[in-house]
Amino acid sequence: MILFLLAALSLAAVSPGAATERRFTYTYESGVLPAGVKELEPWLTWRAGRTSYFSEFDYRLEYEVGLVDRLQTSLYLNWHQATHEDPANPGQKVGDQGFDGISSEWKYKLWDPVADALGLAFYQEYTFQSDEFGWESKLILDKKFGDNLVAYNAVVEPEWEFGPGHSNISWNLENDLGLTHFFTPAFSAGLEVVNQNEKTHPGSGFTDSVIFAGPVASYAHENWWLTATLLRQLPALQRSVANPQDSLVLDNHEKFNFRIIGSIRF
Repeated sequence: MILFLLAALSLAAVSPGAATERRFTYTYESGVLPAGVKELEPWLTWRAGRTSYFSEFDYRLEYEVGLVDRLQTSLYLNWHQATHEDPANPGQKVGDQGFDGISSEWKYKLWDPVADALGLAFYQEYTFQSDEFGWESKLILDKKFGDNLVAYNAVVEPEWEFGPGHSNISWNLENDLGLTHFFTPAFSAGLEVVNQNEKTHPGSGFTDSVIFAGPVASYAHENWWLTATLLRQLPALQRSVANPQDSLVLDNHEKFNFRIIGSIRF
């Protein structure tokens, strides 16, 4: 984790120019890169706190390119490193790490959050692994008014898992909301809220519905920016089927999520 962050900060220290900032780490904004402009974005997400011991670092390295006016694309490399309690030996911890495939992102901007009444963009992301395929669709809305920015995403993400002689589909329906205030042109801080709803079949009900909320802060300086969010799980809208007595869903969600993203433009 430390080496990954140091790499992100060292990247941010080179190459002159100006950057296209993200002021949130979970909630997307409608802005896209100009045609021909490129960005490199290292991501780190730490997730911790389940019914039994759980700590995982998820890493992404994103190469982002502006293709034409209003359209950009990205390619991600994804991997993780986790420590959790061994189900076969309670009280003992085991490690797990691996490559989580590649992702392809496409984002098209229709309206601008400053020039138009509302910012609007459509987003598609496809993730490919040897035994899994994910398809994430976002409707992105945002608006800049004065020194404040508000953004909202509606997300639908089906995932297909494949195994010998069988396949399985699960669905994640998500609502992301970000509000931030620009204390200076470079520094902003505010709040992010994430609502995740999971189901195992389109016709079935949700298996759980959780809310995360916490502070977000962002700093941009010429060619680079850095944004971080710390989220804590709040009492669930729908409790876990496996543990309905608990107000938090800690069998397949975590109590805390921390994410930091850095970027340089070239």
